[in-house]
Amino acid sequence: MLTNVAKGLPQLRSQSFTTRPRSLNAHRAGLNVRCAAGKKVVVVGGTGRVGSSTAAALKALDPDIQITLAGRSREHFETAKSNWEGLEHAVFSQCELSDADSLMKTIDGADLVVHTAGPFQRKKTCAVLEAAIATKTPYIDVCDDMEYSKMAKALSPSAEAAGIPAITTTGIYPGVSNVMAAEMVAAVKKTQDGEGTVPTPEKLEFSYFTPGSGGLGPTILETSFLLCGEEVTAFKDGKAITVKPGSYRNVVDFGEGVGEREVFLYNLPEVYSAHTIMNIPSVSARFGTSPGVFNSGMNLITSVGPKSLFESAESVKFLVALATPFVKLADVFEGETCAMKVELTFSDGSSPCGLYVHPKLSVCVGQAAAAFALNVLEGGTSPGVWYPEQDEAVSDRSLLLKRASQGTKKFIMNKPAWMLESPASADLFRF
Repeated sequence: MLTNVAKGLPQLRSQSFTTRPRSLNAHRAGLNVRCAAGKKVVVVGGTGRVGSSTAAALKALDPDIQITLAGRSREHFETAKSNWEGLEHAVFSQCELSDADSLMKTIDGADLVVHTAGPFQRKKTCAVLEAAIATKTPYIDVCDDMEYSKMAKALSPSAEAAGIPAITTTGIYPGVSNVMAAEMVAAVKKTQDGEGTVPTPEKLEFSYFTPGSGGLGPTILETSFLLCGEEVTAFKDGKAITVKPGSYRNVVDFGEGVGEREVFLYNLPEVYSAHTIMNIPSVSARFGTSPGVFNSGMNLITSVGPKSLFESAESVKFLVALATPFVKLADVFEGETCAMKVELTFSDGSSPCGLYVHPKLSVCVGQAAAAFALNVLEGGTSPGVWYPEQDEAVSDRSLLLKRASQGTKKFIMNKPAWMLESPASADLFRF
C-alpha cells in the first residue's frame, strides 16, 4: 500500500487547510522533486478552474517553476491569481485555441505546455498538441474524451520525429486511474515472477463518483451533457460493444465516508486505452453523482433529448445554464468528494482493488495533472504521444501516485474488495 503525503496542497484562499508544509524544502525532499529550477510551464486554459488548480499544484511541488496562465480573459486571470496561493507571480498570456499563430506564440520557448481548456468532446483537431509539435514543446493534456485521445495518439509519429514527449488524458479520471490499474497489473506480475504461470488480467472496471460539479463548475457540466450524446464503447471478452450512455446501472461501495453509490456507463477514453495497451479483454468505466435525482435527470435527457442538443459545447449551454443553480446548491450541501475505485479480475481468480478518495475534486484534479507535468519535466517520458498507463509515459508510477495522492482521505492499492467496503456493507457478511 502506498502511503499518503498530505503536505504541500495547493490552497484556495477561501479555504482553510491544516496540511500546509512547515518547510518547503522538507516537502520537496519527501516527494523526490528533481525538477530543475526556473523551468517555464504554460497552462493553456490556465485561467479556468482546472488550469489554475494545476498551476497552483505545480508551484506547491516546485516553487521555482515559472507559470504562464494562457486564456482569453485577463479578468479571469486576476481571479485565478487571487483564488490560489502560489500564483502571485504567474504571468498572463492571451490566447485563442482557434488561432494557430496565437497558440505557437504563447507556448514557444516553454519547457512544457499543459492543455486544460476543455471540454474536449466534439473537437475536430488537436490544435494545442499540433502547436506543441511545431514548436517542439513537451505536452500533456487533461482530455477526457475517447475520440480526442485517439486523435492525439495518432500524432505520436510526428511528436517522436520532433523529439517531444507528450501524454494525453492526464487528469484524475482518466489519468491517475489508468496509472493505478497499470501499477496493480505490474504488482501481480512482480509477485509471480519466476513462480510458474503469471496470471493475466481478464477484466477491469473503473468506477467514479463526484457529487454535483465537484467544485469545477460549468466545464464539468458541459462535459457531462456532451457525454450524454455519445454512445458508449466498452469491451467484453475481447470484443467492442456499443450501448446507450447512462445505461447499465451498478451500485459500487467506495468505502467508509462515501458508501454505496450508483454509477452508470459512459464513453470514457481509459476504456479504449486500457483494452489496447494492457490487453485486457473486458473493460468498462462508470460514473455517478449525487443527489441521485441528477443521475435520473441525465438519463432522462439522454433518452428524450434530440441528438442535436448534444452536438457541441455551444448546443449544451442551455442545459448548463439550467442546471448550474441546482448544481451549485449541491456543491454546498453534498461537498466536492472525488472517489475512484479500480477493480481487476485475473485469470487465477484473484480480484485486487484500488481506492482513491479525496475531499475536493477541484484540488486533486490539479494535483493529478501536476504530477504528470513534473514527470515530463524530469525526463520521465519518451518522445511520442502516450497514454498514462504506457511504460513510455511515466518512468516511476509509484512516485507519480505518491504525488497525486496528497491529501487523500484514502489511497489503497492491491486489496481485496471486502477490505475496502463501508461498515454498513461489511456487516452484511459478518456472522
